[in-house]
Amino acid sequence: MATRSSSARDLSWLVAIDGAAVLGSFALACMTPFAALAAAAALTLPRRAGVAAVLGAWTINQIIGFGFLGYPSDPMTLLRGLAIAVSALAGFGVAHAVRGNAGTLSLARMVAGLAGAFVAYEVVTYASAMVLGGTQNFTPAIVWMLARNDAMWFAGLMALYLALTAGAPSVFGRRPQLRLA
Repeated sequence: MATRSSSARDLSWLVAIDGAAVLGSFALACMTPFAALAAAAALTLPRRAGVAAVLGAWTINQIIGFGFLGYPSDPMTLLRGLAIAVSALAGFGVAHAVRGNAGTLSLARMVAGLAGAFVAYEVVTYASAMVLGGTQNFTPAIVWMLARNDAMWFAGLMALYLALTAGAPSVFGRRPQLRLA
């Protein structure tokens, strides 16, 4: 039985992450868990495939938003959309920096990756809101709600990743070794 190349396995997981983006975009519209998606991609995929997953999730979100959910197509909305892409890539970069050995996943690195991705995403989003407007959306209650949303999505994505790598290693790659620290 032939095994798939690592790039084909990465593509399978990239498609799964972007499938989650479809669900998140339809279910949550303006609360799509980009920090969770960025952290999951950063911790499980090589850099290039991870960036493609994040940009794919963003593209899907924008298509759903403008094509199906009626986002206005004015310049400010378009700029906010671009700011979301930059924010998600910033989150990916931070999470990728704490990744460590790609053959192992530790609980500490997963928590640090998600926390770093969330903070980077929120900081860059807030900076764009200072220019484009919308800083009133950064109350502690709203940020906490977003943090909980991203944490739940991240937990679900990582559980899905572990289940897929355990159940179909020829499609999604071998399950990584898990550690606490």
